[in-house]
Amino acid sequence: LATPGGPTVAVADLKHVGQVARTYGVEDVPLPEGGSVRSVVMQTFVPLSDGRVALVTGSSPVLWLEESLLDLFDAVTSTFRLVDGVSS
Repeated sequence: LATPGGPTVAVADLKHVGQVARTYGVEDVPLPEGGSVRSVVMQTFVPLSDGRVALVTGSSPVLWLEESLLDLFDAVTSTFRLVDGVSS
């Protein structure tokens, strides 16, 4: 189920944020010690009010679950919410 030519680029609508850029598909992720591992990857780019971007990433090397994993990553990402004024 690998995505030919690299990840797919799309626009996603997050309930608490609005429209955001997203890439997803199967990619060869480089390892720090060299080599790579083929993984299902979803990256969602959430613009912040100060010009920075929050990057929400999900990945897994379990390729045979690609569709289910992308659904899971989408569900998790859809809960993204930035809360101002929260201190610990």
